[in-house]
Amino acid sequence: MKSTLVALLVAGGLLTACNAQQPPPGVAQGVAPALRAENTSPAKLAEVQQVLENRFKGAPIKGLRAAVFPGLFEAMVGDDLIYFDEKLTYFMVGNLIESASMTNKTEERTAELNSIDVKQLPLNDAIKFVRGKGERVMYVFTDADCPFCVRLEKTLQEMDNVTVYNFLYPIDSLHPDSGRKSKLIWCSADRQKNWLDYMLNGKLVANSKSDCANPVEATKVLGQKLGVRATPSFFLADGRMVAGAIPKDQLENRLNAAQAKIAGK
Repeated sequence: MKSTLVALLVAGGLLTACNAQQPPPGVAQGVAPALRAENTSPAKLAEVQQVLENRFKGAPIKGLRAAVFPGLFEAMVGDDLIYFDEKLTYFMVGNLIESASMTNKTEERTAELNSIDVKQLPLNDAIKFVRGKGERVMYVFTDADCPFCVRLEKTLQEMDNVTVYNFLYPIDSLHPDSGRKSKLIWCSADRQKNWLDYMLNGKLVANSKSDCANPVEATKVLGQKLGVRATPSFFLADGRMVAGAIPKDQLENRLNAAQAKIAGK
């Protein structure tokens, strides 16, 4: 799927050659990455905001701030976090990695800017599982026929102290029969059992119907509104979204960090 930013650039004839191997101003001269005060003043940010709006007309822009590279800024334009100079002569789209911790700063910032208020999620439209005390919470948008969703489900079976809300989110273009299966599971007498039977054992519920009142179509609309473009994708208790069936140790760390954040630690 073409990103919003790329689509805008193509439509407006503004696609610019960006050499990711070319160091930003200052870096090649050995200037240590640091925020510069003159780049973060309200007047400077307002000026840069106007440059962005003029170049990317009609695109939603948020999160403008000075980047960790001297002389550069960052902002989310449409679906993409970009790094650029104040005149937007050059910009880069890609992952910025903090080498000391190997933290993906682009992914971290994108998740922060795309965070949601999880209190607004329609929990009655999800299949709920509680493991142990269930103190840590995740809200998963999952596709019954997605192999990576199966992988995440298997990982969750090995975890404790977590509450999982599974929102059935079939991606029809990839898995055309997933919607029907999701509705069969939702309409069954025991949704929890039949969901796990199918995801873990490939056993689809028999003697169920698919025409009961169900939230599958509404969940599709909700997921699109929230920016869910792949499965599995899940929101943590602090509202940040994580995409993919990440390994168990990473998932534990994400859950713990979100729990600590909402607890005010």
